[in-house]
Amino acid sequence: MEMAVAAAIASGLSAVSQIQQGKYQQAMYNLQAKQAELEGRQNALNYSNQALQVLERQRKMSATLVARGAAGGIDPFTGSPMTVDRWNAFKAGEEYNLGMENADMAIAGGLAKSQSLQAAGKQAMKQAYIGAATTIAMGVYSYGQAAGGPASTAAPGNAAGYGTFSNVGGVQVENLMSTTPRLG
Repeated sequence: MEMAVAAAIASGLSAVSQIQQGKYQQAMYNLQAKQAELEGRQNALNYSNQALQVLERQRKMSATLVARGAAGGIDPFTGSPMTVDRWNAFKAGEEYNLGMENADMAIAGGLAKSQSLQAAGKQAMKQAYIGAATTIAMGVYSYGQAAGGPASTAAPGNAAGYGTFSNVGGVQVENLMSTTPRLG
């Protein structure tokens, strides 16, 4: 009997331990999810900064073109200087848009990774609960085996022993899985 109680206590402690482990795993996944989200935002800031630097370089090139054209005695707002300036502005606009798209994708990627990690954390908790329930069920079964003596006894009024009852943890459970017909 003492062995049965010890087995029941051990299975209870094991179940609690499994749930606690699941909580720790979920917390770890949640921290990783926050980190992934922050990394996505950091990457987005970097891409946005690069996009703004492109516009800054284009503004400086435009000012240089105007200054050189005026210093050379030509109108910087017509002809070749203006064509070069417009081409530079067009290319800078393309690079800026690309940088902003990369920023959007970095945020989306960080959020997707974050959601994936959060789902993994929820799954870890589900598995912990399932493992704990299985451990408790096995503990109850073991307790019933150790405390209740034989695993089954013949049904009352049934000398042949068909349709048996099991005593699991003090609860009588009828064995209906018998392939032999019950007589009584």
